[in-house]
Amino acid sequence: MAERDTRADVPIGSLPFGRVESLGVEHPQRLLDLAPAPRQSLDNFVVGDNAELVAQLASERTRQTGDRFLYLWGGASSGRTHLLRAAIEGGAGRAPFTGRYMDLAAPDGPLGIELLAEVGGRPLSCLALDNVDSLDAGGEQQLFNLYNTVRAERPDCLMMVAGPRPPAALALRADLITRLSWGLTYEVHMLTDVHKAAALAAHAQVRGLALGAEVIDWLLQTLPRDMRTLLAVVEALDRYSLATKRAITLPLAREWLRGVG
Repeated sequence: MAERDTRADVPIGSLPFGRVESLGVEHPQRLLDLAPAPRQSLDNFVVGDNAELVAQLASERTRQTGDRFLYLWGGASSGRTHLLRAAIEGGAGRAPFTGRYMDLAAPDGPLGIELLAEVGGRPLSCLALDNVDSLDAGGEQQLFNLYNTVRAERPDCLMMVAGPRPPAALALRADLITRLSWGLTYEVHMLTDVHKAAALAAHAQVRGLALGAEVIDWLLQTLPRDMRTLLAVVEALDRYSLATKRAITLPLAREWLRGVG
C-alpha cells in the first residue's frame, strides 16, 4: 500500500478533486459537480452480478452478425449508461470501438441515419442509444428505420439500446419492440451492499487509504447509494483526512458530514 503524504505543508488547493472548503469539507450534493467525470470504461465498472454481460461486451464476438444487436435494461443507478459508454471506450482487454453514444431523452437530439456517419474519418463500429422509453411516435419511427438500416447495410456495426424495462414491458409500438428483441437481451443487475462495500474498499486501497469496515458501513447507511457519489465521498474524506492530519475513522467521517454547509 502506498504511503500517504500527511505533511503540514501540503497545499490544500493542490489536492485532487477540485476546490476544498473549510479544511476540505464539501457538501455531498456538490461533490459530483466538483469532480471531473471519470472515463467510463469496462475496467472501472463494478461488475457485481453482471459478469456474463461484461464478458460479452469485452468479447470481439460482439462485432459478429447475430451478436451485434444488444438490449440492456435496468433501473436507475444500475450502471446501464456506464456500460453503453464503456462498450465504446473499451477496456477489459478490448480496444475501443469507433462509436457514438446518444441519450434519446435529450431534447432535439438526432435519431436517424445521420447517427451512422463516420466518427473522426473512420466508419462507425458501435452505436449506443440510451433511454429508449423516452421516445415519442416520431422517434419510434426513426429508431425502427435505424434498426432496419443497420441490419441491412451495416454488418460491422454493433447496435446497443438501453431502457428501464425489458422490451416487452415498454410502452412502444409492437414492431419496434420486435427489433429491440433482436440479438441478445441482458438485465443490468443492481449492486448489492456487499458489492458496493468491496468496491469502496478497493478504491480506498488504490489511493493508499485505510478505510475500515465501520466507515464503509456508515457511508452506505448515511449517503446516497449510487457508486459515483460514494466514490466521490471517499475522495472528499481523503482530502479532509490530509487537511486535518488524521486517519479516516468513523468519528472523523461524522465530523466531516456535520461540517457540511
